[in-house]
Amino acid sequence: MQKSPISTTEQNLTEGKVDSLDKIIKELPELLVKHAYQKLISGQELTASEMKVCLEVCKTYSSDNLTKKPDNILENVPFDIDG
Repeated sequence: MQKSPISTTEQNLTEGKVDSLDKIIKELPELLVKHAYQKLISGQELTASEMKVCLEVCKTYSSDNLTKKPDNILENVPFDIDG
């Protein structure tokens, strides 16, 4: 498995340098999603709890298109469709 390059924030944290809290907060969701995705595709046996956490992280921090409910075209119909 090929090791992915680490981000500047990860490198700074491992070297003892502290980035601004705002920068860390902006990068944290991306790091969480990447880690969860890597765990899901790793081929390792995951417990149900681990899988649920990974999927929940991906769902929570991913784009709105993944979590957005599809539009119901009948909701905007200008006439009564019930009868």
